[in-house]
Amino acid sequence: MGNLISGPSPDQAAVKRLLLQILLWSLAFKVFLSLILPLGLDEAYAIAVARDYSLSFFDHPPLSFWMPVAMADLTGIEHRMVFRAPFLLAGVLTTCVMFLIGREVGGDRVGLWTALLYAIAPFFTVSAGFLAVPDGPLNLFSALALLGLVRITTRNEADKLILWLGVGLALALALASKYQAAWFPVAAFLFMLIDRNARRWFLMPGPWLAGVVGLLGLAPVFLWNMQNDWISFTFQASRAGDGLNLKNLAFMLIGQGLFLLPTALVAAVAGLKLVLFERAKSSHLLLALMALGPILLFNYIYFTSTRSHAHWPMPGWQFALPLAALWIVARGEKIARRTLKWSKILLPLIWVPLITLVIHANTGLLTRFTHETPPDWDYTLSIFDFKDLEPALRSRGLWDETDVFMGSSWAFAGILDTFLGAQKPMRVRDLDGAHHFVFMEQSRATGRVLYMEPTTFRDKGQTDARMLAEAQKLDPMAELLPPIILQRGGIDYVRVSLVRLTLNE
Repeated sequence: MGNLISGPSPDQAAVKRLLLQILLWSLAFKVFLSLILPLGLDEAYAIAVARDYSLSFFDHPPLSFWMPVAMADLTGIEHRMVFRAPFLLAGVLTTCVMFLIGREVGGDRVGLWTALLYAIAPFFTVSAGFLAVPDGPLNLFSALALLGLVRITTRNEADKLILWLGVGLALALALASKYQAAWFPVAAFLFMLIDRNARRWFLMPGPWLAGVVGLLGLAPVFLWNMQNDWISFTFQASRAGDGLNLKNLAFMLIGQGLFLLPTALVAAVAGLKLVLFERAKSSHLLLALMALGPILLFNYIYFTSTRSHAHWPMPGWQFALPLAALWIVARGEKIARRTLKWSKILLPLIWVPLITLVIHANTGLLTRFTHETPPDWDYTLSIFDFKDLEPALRSRGLWDETDVFMGSSWAFAGILDTFLGAQKPMRVRDLDGAHHFVFMEQSRATGRVLYMEPTTFRDKGQTDARMLAEAQKLDPMAELLPPIILQRGGIDYVRVSLVRLTLNE
């Protein structure tokens, strides 16, 4: 990595070699994590509800929901590596595009730093790197759209319609992935207002072509929501407005630092400051505008809400990384060495505990030798592998005598449906909390129903009593069955509570 720190600008062979190293090490680590990490709640839910290829979905636009199911349909294989394959590819391609953006605004060394900062950031490694969630395609297509805009800006090629068409197509795919992409056209419009050279774009057909093509990405979302009382927008808008909450903001800022790496966060803030308070190139201003919208908006939401997640501003921090790279390179060898040094220190501090937790979730490593039964704090249900559930149901004869499975919530229904291969209809008991399940035909399937809920042993009495009471409201003859016990590392860990009932409507 010497060429990243000092010396003459690396030649093209060295640039390609360094970029390839970044890509291969990053890909190898993502494949390793993907192999050991079971499908999470969000992944399983998306796969479960996307099997009908709806125009759009309760939670998100459709593209990222379609991708894992389409891959499984094409290959005929239901496996987490197959579901995640398109997202692994998106993660690798995004790293390449980030390199190109960095190179366009600052040269090869800035491009390499941009790719490195993106590749080692924990959030961009996991959620936007291989998980079957919307962040991967959002990051890829919004980066492609930004690359087009940056090239139009730096090369003074605003008259080339083919470049604007590419920006529009990439924006359409970004908008079809996740709602955060909506800031992109706003930032582009602000850039055209603020930047003297970009103002002439208002008189050119290119930006308007890109805007029209880009908005086509939202067409499925609008068509679906028109038929469903605009429920997606109502749901997203409900996440803000709980009152001021400084504690929540503090926790979310810490989360952003961990997701990005504190070194990258400091460099990104410094890079943004450089653009905002000093005279900057047009392309640097464009990056800053793309970055600041999500960063400021979602941190404001954190300050006014408790229903929040630290990853929401990550699309903004993504586009602050080229500015971070510019700042690192401009400050010289000392800062570059210090950034690499502290990144090397911080990465193990973050990844060793996380990988240990994942291994523990599969094997019970941390408690199996010290406790006869898992203690209350040992709760890894959200990343548990339920592969043994179907064989257990079949061995008990419950599979053949059941027409419909039922979960207590969208999260459990998603997990159960995906791990059981969607071979039978899946209902959610309370349709008010069913998310997209409520819009699926199978949500009202009838017949012999098996109501299931995974839980730990500490909750067994309360869970059984609650489930039986809930089921008896639907069928007074509902019957509590002996639970199915699933093991983790050879020790009983998950208790799947079961209630049998019949539904005729």
